[in-house]
Amino acid sequence: MQLPTSPLLSVVVAVYNGEAFLDQFFSCLVAQNIDSMEVIIVNDGSTDGSMGIVEKWREQLPQMQVLEQENQGVSAARNTGLAVATGQYLSFPDIDDYFKPGMYQRLLDMALENTLDVVTCNGNYVWENDKKPSRPIFPLDKLQSTGVMTGPAWLKQALDSRKFLHVTWLNLYRHDFIRQHNFHFEPGLRHQDIPWTTEVLLTAERVQYTSEQFYDYYIHSASVSHKPDTDDTLIRSARHYMKILQMLDAINQRYPEKVSRIPACHWQIAKEGLGIIHTFDNMKDEQKKAMIIREFFERGIWKLIWKSAKSPRLRWRLGRRYFRLKRYI
Repeated sequence: MQLPTSPLLSVVVAVYNGEAFLDQFFSCLVAQNIDSMEVIIVNDGSTDGSMGIVEKWREQLPQMQVLEQENQGVSAARNTGLAVATGQYLSFPDIDDYFKPGMYQRLLDMALENTLDVVTCNGNYVWENDKKPSRPIFPLDKLQSTGVMTGPAWLKQALDSRKFLHVTWLNLYRHDFIRQHNFHFEPGLRHQDIPWTTEVLLTAERVQYTSEQFYDYYIHSASVSHKPDTDDTLIRSARHYMKILQMLDAINQRYPEKVSRIPACHWQIAKEGLGIIHTFDNMKDEQKKAMIIREFFERGIWKLIWKSAKSPRLRWRLGRRYFRLKRYI
């Protein structure tokens, strides 16, 4: 009796109230025209008509399974899908984006030919109603196609470009590699792709990047990350980034030898730290601002950012903010 072979690709998809985007998303999946592909839909507590649309597409995607869970966020949904995935390679697309026919086949061909742990392509930023002209996610003059290289070498090159975006949806990951290191997404954390990508690349041995632009990242008003901020959403964002900085620091300490050759691993902590301080600047309620700034110092985040700022320019940018922040304590 012949044992069933595992699919080449598992596509793990978190769905939460995505009825406006799912038809386009499934059209993109079907257009990939890959027979050996399982699709794992994780319904993260949707309350709209998302599941009706999913059912409508079942016939065209026979290797699709649907998992249900209470709303826990995209990280938990990805972990749920990852736990049951059987494919040789994994992908984690967002449902509100567009990916072009041939994307997964091209990345699979590269991955299988070179036994890659991670394979990455380029994409475009696309604005709703053409508010801005679209542009490449990785500028073509800053990051060009590579041969096979180690993960740390690619991470250094990518971070040194100062134009690198930590995302999962431009990548395929070798499943055995992810399983071997027991990688998972941090539950309840927004922008969890930052620590995920950093640690995955620090451990990967074989990585390759193609500057071909297969993926359109859609910037629109319905996206949680692009809605207007209030003081409360700014506080939540600051807390998420404080957690991210602590995770990045822990990662740096786990891989000291590799990180010693990638100064930008420290730079990214200082850069994201400046982003947190910028968040404080945008808050209107002085009491709330004082509360979150106190938390920022009490959690040791300022000390971590200052320690990570190795260049005189970064230290100068931080130093001029220090006394303005201290006024609130």
